Amino acid sequence: MALSVALLTSRADCDKVLNELSDIKGNLEFRQISLTRSKDNAADRASTIDADLAAAEAEVESLISIIAALPESATKTEMENRKVRADYRLFTLQQRKAQFGTTAVILYESELGEIEQRLSVIDGSMNDVTVRKAALPAG
Repeated sequence: MALSVALLTSRADCDKVLNELSDIKGNLEFRQISLTRSKDNAADRASTIDADLAAAEAEVESLISIIAALPESATKTEMENRKVRADYRLFTLQQRKAQFGTTAVILYESELGEIEQRLSVIDGSMNDVTVRKAALPAG
């Protein structure tokens, strides 16, 4: 979408628009840095979470088979308690995967793409306003 730079009738107006666009650009660049760090951290955590998740799933499955083979006893009760803890650990790992795993990496990348597009538009707008400012008489 082309800007209506013809509406800018003075260099002061151009300066105001350029200052506002510069502020918006600075905020977006800060957000871009923040998201990049978050994405990198999520990518680092994703492999660890996936490995922990696989181990927790294996533990739950083994406890299910052990419990099924045990007669009613204190040992069976202890294994059932361990399974409850393992189920909870599995649940929390699944929650962490949603927040910090591969899903989060993809969402961060998507948001970074949006910011890059906005920055590109702002750069174009700043260029249009700068060209208009140069065409206006000084004073």
